[in-house]
Amino acid sequence: MHKPTFDVDAASILFNLPGYRVVSASPAVGDRPRQVIVETITCEGACPACGVFSCRVQARPLQHVKDVPCGGERLDVVRKRRYACIEELCPRRSFTEETDQLPSRARVTTRLTEQVITACRAEPRAVSRVADEVALAWPTVMRMLTSTLDLDSGVDRRHVAHLGIDEHRFRTVRYLRDPDSHAVKRVEPWSIVFTDLDDGSILDVVDGRRGATVRKWLAARPRWWRKRVQIVALDMSSEFRAGVRTALPRAKVSVDHWHVVRLANDMGTKVRRRRVWELHERRGRATDTPWKYRKLLTCAGDRLTLRQRSRLQEILAQDIELAVAWGIKEHVRQLLAARDTASFQRHWARLASAVRATRLPEPASLMRTLRAWRRELLTFCRSRVTNARTEAANLTAKTIKRVGRGYRNHDNYRCRIIGYAPRPIAA
Repeated sequence: MHKPTFDVDAASILFNLPGYRVVSASPAVGDRPRQVIVETITCEGACPACGVFSCRVQARPLQHVKDVPCGGERLDVVRKRRYACIEELCPRRSFTEETDQLPSRARVTTRLTEQVITACRAEPRAVSRVADEVALAWPTVMRMLTSTLDLDSGVDRRHVAHLGIDEHRFRTVRYLRDPDSHAVKRVEPWSIVFTDLDDGSILDVVDGRRGATVRKWLAARPRWWRKRVQIVALDMSSEFRAGVRTALPRAKVSVDHWHVVRLANDMGTKVRRRRVWELHERRGRATDTPWKYRKLLTCAGDRLTLRQRSRLQEILAQDIELAVAWGIKEHVRQLLAARDTASFQRHWARLASAVRATRLPEPASLMRTLRAWRRELLTFCRSRVTNARTEAANLTAKTIKRVGRGYRNHDNYRCRIIGYAPRPIAA
């Protein structure tokens, strides 16, 4: 009775390719690498046309296949059986065996494909670096990701109550010439990231930057999905706000407080620069106290140490206009610290009174912007919903972009972001 011996074959056990056994192995000679010939354990196969099993072997062609390293080197030779179909009425006369590790027309084993996908999803690595490690081409690895990963994040099946929207540039600026008018047009490729603020998961990455892109994406969602959205957090983008109000008329818009504080700090910086030019007719230098401690002017007043407070008083005592700008910045911070409508209205009245008391153009410009976003500021103070998780998702996308030295194809860029972040991202 015939008894197979590959069950206790040491070479087959070390090679550890499920469903295959080692037939022969040859050492490396000169430029030729080490070769290991393997074949399947089964001795019959089903015809893909008629389904009839056949054990009549017509040929055993050799096929070069990429596999994971074994013993420090890669092995890439597989012997496949070509069976002859025994069904007389079948239009297909022969067929090649298929296995889970080597599907039809595959040149890469399934376990190597899983290793490549795991390497790309575990950390934001460049696709080219992963391809070099496994001795594959960049298009091959990218094709594995686009064809294997499930890029459907299930947006329409999620119950999103707090939605975050933010944009970032995914490649460098291009200048294109119109063939008809010969005019040069500046093209800035931007991407919009939609995030579920409750768990930080990325919902989608859309090509574009305008409000029409946001409105189109929201309009594509089901009606019940749009009705469940309660608050949308975004930065101070008027186009995004208009798109959200059109597509989600019942949802409230919350402005991220970080951008408001940045505007207040920029207002103080403009006043400081203007005063330097008015007093010295030059830019700030290290000998100028306001320029030397310019970072101190942007710090929160209630978080300063005693040494920092004394230094700040020294700076503000030298310039009354700079002191007024710093005070208005602190009024803005107190406004953002409000938790209810009454305290918000009280701090808003103080801020408006402080701006009216001065004739500086910078605080007046800041106040006009805040008036345009007063409703969104009140929503933030009452709900405390921020866009921090969306900024975290943006940081992940920018990391992938920097590691990959930029992307030209937005579909590949979206595949890398969603493929790397299938799980929620903590803020």
